[in-house]
Amino acid sequence: MKYKLVKGSLRNVILVGMVVISAISCRQFFTTSLAPWAARDPASLIPPVTTSNIDDLLDQSANNPDQSLALLDTIADAVSTASAADAAVLQAAALTAASNASGVATAVLQNTGTLLDTMQNNGDIIPVISDAISGLSNLGTTADLLATILPDPSDTAAFNAFVAQASPEDLAMAAIVLLASEAQASGGVDTYISNFDPQSGSLSDTEALAVALASAAAASYAASGGTGPLADILAGLNLTTP
Repeated sequence: MKYKLVKGSLRNVILVGMVVISAISCRQFFTTSLAPWAARDPASLIPPVTTSNIDDLLDQSANNPDQSLALLDTIADAVSTASAADAAVLQAAALTAASNASGVATAVLQNTGTLLDTMQNNGDIIPVISDAISGLSNLGTTADLLATILPDPSDTAAFNAFVAQASPEDLAMAAIVLLASEAQASGGVDTYISNFDPQSGSLSDTEALAVALASAAAASYAASGGTGPLADILAGLNLTTP
């Protein structure tokens, strides 16, 4: 009897071990490049976006650039059929999603110390930003999506309604996303930003949107009685004029 009990216990242990190994193998199979066709699509994890759930969705995707990009895409769908009031809320939320999806938010935060030291010493922050965005693979796609979501600055009523829902920090970061995307696409980030003129009469639509966002951020900072480091960064990147 003792032998049978031990034998039965051993069989159970082996079975449990096989189940655990099988589960681990399946999880690896579905999440590695060995089976890309079976990997979970970030978009499949995101429910339809509304003004009620957008804050939770932003929190859930904050540390996942690909999921943030999928969320941004879903916001674009939602904005296209939303009321004017709901569209403004979702457009403001898109700023946060874009910062996370592009990697710009993380890049700027990781280089905050260097940026502040450079600005305090009247140095040039463009090389710092250039290095920070050099490896951001989602930047172009993110900027393209963001540009389709946000209202045209020439539509004053819609643009002002959107800005009223956004923080100056989010406006500033989105301006940097758009400018960085254009700079990255130019093939020479330092040269592009150094020569950028926010008052030029030949800005592309994306450049004009970046300048409008930067101007809105600067105005919001000024209205609150201060500037803040992001306002200084905008000026250092030639997005605003001193």
